[in-house]
This record gives sequence, structure tokens and C-alpha cells, in this order.
Amino acid sequence: MTLTKQIASNTFWQILGKIVGTALGIATIGLLTRYLGSQGFGYYTTALAFMQFFGVLIDMGLYLILLKEISAHPADEEKIFNNIFTLRIISAIILLGGGALLIFIFPYPEAVKWSAVIVSLSFFFASLVQILTAIFQKYLKMGLVALAEVLGRLVFFIAIVLFIFYRGGLTALIWSNVINSLIYFLILWFLIKKFVKISWAFDLAYWKIIWQKSWPLALGIAFNLVYFRADTIILSLYKPAADVGIYGAPYKILEIIATFPHMFMGLVMPVLTAAWVTQNLARFKSVMQKAFDFFIILVVPMVLGSLPLATKIMRLIAGPEFIASGKILPALMLATGIIFIGILFTYALVILDKQKDMLKYYFSAAVLSLIGYFIFIPRYSYYGAAWVTVAIELFIALSAFILTYKFSRLKLSLNIFWKALLASAIMSAMLYWLIAWPTVWLIVLGMAVYGLIMILIKGLNQELIKEITGLK
Repeated sequence: MTLTKQIASNTFWQILGKIVGTALGIATIGLLTRYLGSQGFGYYTTALAFMQFFGVLIDMGLYLILLKEISAHPADEEKIFNNIFTLRIISAIILLGGGALLIFIFPYPEAVKWSAVIVSLSFFFASLVQILTAIFQKYLKMGLVALAEVLGRLVFFIAIVLFIFYRGGLTALIWSNVINSLIYFLILWFLIKKFVKISWAFDLAYWKIIWQKSWPLALGIAFNLVYFRADTIILSLYKPAADVGIYGAPYKILEIIATFPHMFMGLVMPVLTAAWVTQNLARFKSVMQKAFDFFIILVVPMVLGSLPLATKIMRLIAGPEFIASGKILPALMLATGIIFIGILFTYALVILDKQKDMLKYYFSAAVLSLIGYFIFIPRYSYYGAAWVTVAIELFIALSAFILTYKFSRLKLSLNIFWKALLASAIMSAMLYWLIAWPTVWLIVLGMAVYGLIMILIKGLNQELIKEITGLK
């Protein structure tokens, strides 16, 4: 198989896997919300949000550094991988263990505390999966990762169904998360042996080099955690669990969707890195423009389409008890769209080796978000949390864009943006007009109308599709 066909196949299977995985994830949310109710789902969300704080902190920038290092130094791949994999295991044990102990000083019900302890195992396996994924990305075998993810989510869905059938409590349901990540990890663990031999590695001199490269990312992730995760924790301390559940349902949708830009940039990053290292600036700018256009084509209709459909979507996914979630879904969809664009430029800064320059902006975002959350959450509950999230994500995206321009002089065309905005506005108006129709019909019709208009105004054409999928 030629490299071009490998890239195309890799992209296709990963996107297909992400679509199926997203559908299973949303279906699972629907089961949980209906079974647990707003209060029970609030407890579930609190336990996950608390341990996610430590689960994300584990990253320490190691995933991006690994992906960059094995792309730049293929001859040392096994040494690089095993040292970073060993570092990841150690950091995961320390941080997740600390988080599992720390939650017992918080004023949560015992079920929430023990659920957090159990779910720490899920985050442990998920952190190892992330490191394994970098190898599959390098060898253009992300179809295998997509398959493993789908199988893990399918087992998660089945486990949730069984626990609900046997009337399991919150802690029983949490074990489903552990089963999901364990299955995902075990599949990749056996598959990766074709590419690298996994072993313990304690090259302390190399660890120092990795730390010198990763600490700006690690610090940035720590600041990122404050503005991206603290909202749910602060909400759980000020408001009843039902409010956390109302906020948590659409927020889980945000989290599922927001994994896509990371996946896509993981595919694009080796190409962008090679272009920048060889100073092929025309290629670098071309790929960045195509990635930007692709994200715009996805996020503009997602944001504008959520305006008329938000309440109907939350009723469909989470059930009638979560209709109030529809009032905050548009704000969280706007935040998600901004996250897509922000991720494009934060990855670009890693490629430019300028991630340190983002630290002051991450720190500012952390401080501003805490101020915003403590001011607006006590007064406006989940509305305050949602709109502070939008403001902070916009701040981060604009900061990353400004720095990317400063160091690369990258100029992006907004031609596709204006076309996507026009097509999405027409689609949104049509959805308002036909709002009495069944939700699924409206979603399908909206996608069809948007796609047709984009084709007619040449916002979506065969050339762009080929560029995105790697066929050209």
C-alpha cells in the first residue's frame, strides 16, 4: 500500500471509529441520566470531575513530546518510548493515588468518595492508552486504535446496561468505566508488540532531557486544568447535586466531541512537524489552512444548529428530567467550537517549539477562570459556569493564534468561515421554522441542508475533501 493510501485509510478508519465511539458514548450518557436522575448523575459527574483533574495532570506533556520525538528521531524510537512509558506509569500512580486520598477531606457523600477511588483505576489505564497511541499514529495504524476504542465503549455500554438491569448503585456503575479503559488498554497492549518491544527504562539522563522539553507543557496543562475542570468541582461545592447533573449532562457531550480535534491534530502533527523542520513554509501554511477550514466546516453548523435544537437534543439524549440542560447546551457548544480552533494553534506552538510562550496566558486563564467561577457560580449556578468557560476558551484560542502568527507569520483565509456561517445561518433558520418536527429528522435534515448549501457555494468541494483525507 502506498503512503498516500495508508494516510487515507488511517484517516478514514479513525474518523469512522470516532463517529461510532461518540454515538456509543452519547447513548451511554442517555442510559446513565435516565437511571440516576439529575441528583445521581450529579454525584457521578462530581466523582469523575474530581479524578479527571488528576487524570489529565498525569499527561505532563509526555504524549506530545513522545509523538514529536519519535517523528524526529526514528532510530531511537524504542528507547524514547520505553522511557516515557515508564515515566507515565510512575506519574500515574503518584498523582491518581494522591487524588484518591485527597477526596476524603471534601464534604461529599461516601458514595461519591468511593466512586472517585474506583474511577482512578480507569484514568490509570486511560493514561497508558494515550502513550501507546503515539506509536500507532507514527505507523499510520490508527484504525487499530479506533477499533480498540469502539470495542471498549461497546463493553462500557453493555456493562452499564447490565448494572442497570440488576439495579446496581453508583459505585457499581463506576466499575463500568474501569472495564472500558481496561479493555481499551489490553487490546492496544497486545497489538503494539508488532512495532515496539515494551520494557522498563530508567535512563535518568534522558528523563532530564524529556523533562526540560515537557515542563512548559506540564505547567500549561496544570493551568488548563484550573479553567477546564474547576467549574464542575466549584459547582458541586456551592450548589446541590441536581445542578451538577444538569450541567454535567451537556458537559459530557462537550468532552466526547472535544476529543476529535486532538485525534485529528495527532494525524496532522507529523506532516506539520516535517514541513516546519525542513522550513517548507508553503507546505506548513497549506496544511494549517486546510486543518483550519476543516474545523470551521464542523464547528460553525454545530454551534448555530444547537440554538434551535438544544432543548430537544437534551430531551432525546438525557430524558425529560434534563430539559433544563438545553438552556446551557448552546453555550457549551460555542465553547467546544472555540476549543477546536484553539487546539489547532496550541499544537502549532508545540511544533514551533514555542509552548513556553503560552504559559503566561494559561496562568492568566487559570486566575481569571477561578475569579469568574467564584463570582458567577454562586449567583447563576450552571449558567455562570458555562459562560465563564466560553470566555476563557476564547481567551486561550486568541492567545494561541496571536503567538502562532508571531512566530510563523501564518495568515489564514476566512473564505470558508464566511461560507460556513452563511450555510449554517440558513440551516438554523430552517430548523426554527420546522421545530415541531421529530428531533432526529431535524438533525438529519439540518446536516443535509448545510452540506448542500456548502457544495452550491463552493465551501465544500472535492479538492478540500481530498486534502483532508490524505488522498492528495
